[in-house]
Amino acid sequence: MTRTRSRTARRSRLRLLVIAVSALSVVGLGAPAQASSKMLPAPALPSLPSVGKLATRAHPVSVPAAGNLATGSFLVGSGPRMPAALVRSNAASATGTPLMADWNGDDVATPGRYDAGVWYATDTVIGQTPAWRAVTMFAGQPGDVPVVGDVTKDRQTDVGFFRGGTWLWQLNGDKARTETVQFGAAGDRPVVGDWNGDGIDDLGVVRADGMWVLRVPGVKSRKALALDPGAALELHPEEKVALVSFLFGLPTDVPVVGDWNGDGRDTPGVVRDGETWLLSRSLKRLTEPFTVAFAVPSGSTALVGTRAVGTSSCPTATPTSEKRGLELAARVSAPAALRGNLKAKGMPEILATVQDGLRYSITNDLTKRVASQTPYAYYDVISTHKSIEESVRRSANVALAAAILLTTSNWKSVNGISRAELMGYAKWQIRSIACQHGATTPGGWGTTWQSALWASTAGQAGWLLWPQLSRQERAYVAAMVTAEADAVAARGPHYYRDRDGKELAPGNSKSDEVAWDLTAPALAAAMAPRAPKAGKWRKALIGFSIAAFARPSDLRNNIVVNGINISKELPGTNANEDGTITNHNIVNPDYQQNVQNLWWAASMLRVARQSVPEAVFLNADIVYRSLAVVNFPSPPYAAPGGIVYKPGGQIYYPQGVSWGTRRPATFTGVDSFAAIYSAPDTRAAQYLADHARDTRGMQLRYNTGRIYATGTTEDSYALGKEEYALMQTALAWWAGAVPSGPGFKLDRSKVSGVNLNPTGAIA
Repeated sequence: MTRTRSRTARRSRLRLLVIAVSALSVVGLGAPAQASSKMLPAPALPSLPSVGKLATRAHPVSVPAAGNLATGSFLVGSGPRMPAALVRSNAASATGTPLMADWNGDDVATPGRYDAGVWYATDTVIGQTPAWRAVTMFAGQPGDVPVVGDVTKDRQTDVGFFRGGTWLWQLNGDKARTETVQFGAAGDRPVVGDWNGDGIDDLGVVRADGMWVLRVPGVKSRKALALDPGAALELHPEEKVALVSFLFGLPTDVPVVGDWNGDGRDTPGVVRDGETWLLSRSLKRLTEPFTVAFAVPSGSTALVGTRAVGTSSCPTATPTSEKRGLELAARVSAPAALRGNLKAKGMPEILATVQDGLRYSITNDLTKRVASQTPYAYYDVISTHKSIEESVRRSANVALAAAILLTTSNWKSVNGISRAELMGYAKWQIRSIACQHGATTPGGWGTTWQSALWASTAGQAGWLLWPQLSRQERAYVAAMVTAEADAVAARGPHYYRDRDGKELAPGNSKSDEVAWDLTAPALAAAMAPRAPKAGKWRKALIGFSIAAFARPSDLRNNIVVNGINISKELPGTNANEDGTITNHNIVNPDYQQNVQNLWWAASMLRVARQSVPEAVFLNADIVYRSLAVVNFPSPPYAAPGGIVYKPGGQIYYPQGVSWGTRRPATFTGVDSFAAIYSAPDTRAAQYLADHARDTRGMQLRYNTGRIYATGTTEDSYALGKEEYALMQTALAWWAGAVPSGPGFKLDRSKVSGVNLNPTGAIA
């Protein structure tokens, strides 16, 4: 009888939810609330570059690079007519000779090295910790110069040595396949490149006096090769090769070789004084080199990298990843248009807070945090800070806030920031973040702890601005979001306790991580409902939603959600019975707030005109009640006891704090969603107003738009507390706008094949 009553009660709550949501009215925006006159207008901000029409090259373009094995630092620069930010890759420090080559045939050169008979590669052009992997063993002798190139035309890098006029090659990493060629002399410096454009790398040497000698196969007559007047040609018909000789650069220059203009032919270049690169246009125009400034840091070796796609494309994308992204983007539909609701309590304060917060964050970014990156259409996001979380999440949070106000408010010019400037900033952040995701860039960020949340934040920003994005920008956003959704589906949800109550992660519920993760499949399914994997993403959303805040009673109450008897299928739980969440070994309101991700996911599906699985609401109202309704008596809880939400926007922490005691902005997002989806007795709308006003009061202490005082007392989150507060208040504004869009549809249908287990077992 107890199980029957619980099941009936649960269904009744879901029916009430549908009735409450369907009764919501559409409210117009009206005039926007203006930011306070107390705020200083933004200073003059740099003009950010945009991206042009999609046009890809037939061949990769070579660019300056440098590597230092002692520090593990590799840098890749930019070529002419292609302003791209310097890209950093920080591998583990090592010994040997630094190299750069296309080790896996994706048209992007990545760091490598030769050390004591072993050749190593990373396959990553960017990243914080690319791992060295051994690709082959092929030992030389003391004094040998390691060389690399594709001498077999199979798009795989071959390795070898230059030994005083003898070239020794190992082909395709096969110890049994070697080749020896005699060319050059002792004292020559070896160079390797495709001189004739046939797809095979050829040999060359640079002599001590600066004379270059290139060995060009297949040349039978002088007319077959167009040369600079200062170059000499020597035919060797018996070997079917020609030797081309010319002076290029100074004897003290460092020779480099690359396809500097993307015509499929490699030509000479030199590095002078460690900072000036003189690069030839062709063998026919050796006397007209162009100059690129790229400083080779002290202790580094000059190398050559590549850019594989168009001048307006992500500079670290591969042709394959860009093509796949374009295919994914073609399946995406834009969300419904929404308008914010200034008539709701707290919303005028929310709007003003977001407006002024954008003034602070954008000014801070463009004049301080990433000021050095503003000349570039794509900047090096993940090298901005020591941690990828700080680098990516901060920028994603501001991008989402900007996209929300661009699409839900009447932003014309606020605090001296025009609509065009706000749009340009948002798109710059969105495309840079998505460009450097691993779905597009080898070695990029993603598919790891919390990355689904970052991708969802930046991805929703891109989705909101979908009609304004270029084809490239759409491609990278679609690739980023779907890659994270796929990764979430593959790993399955994790749990705080098992079915017997044993703590699997002592003191730390997995509810936050599971709730972060579910946003990615929710957004992917919302963006591309007709994609081949849309059903898989929807199943992942259902599974993670059930697991995120599952309570001990769910293991015995016989509730069926979307056809799943969760009491039989759940392998564990993440929430306490009263809806509280244990994290950092305490009952932690900052983590109970993550219940908003369930309602965020529901809202993404809703504005995509899709039904919302009932699983997305499992225990959401109960967890919110642990903030708004549940009483914590003192003792045993900290004095004075009571409800987490205090009058006036104050927050009570029953067992201590993790991130500071003055964080009302953290709760505005969950309150705004709860005002739509939770039961009326939670008083979510009033708490939203309280937290909104308290946040606004904190912000009005300053004239820059910042919210928090210096130090860690109010908020100790060191990886972007201002940007996080901005994102939460912006999400609160967006949640308030959701009822202005499509109506709510609840999906109670049976869904088979839902995974509730870590790493893949299907319930």
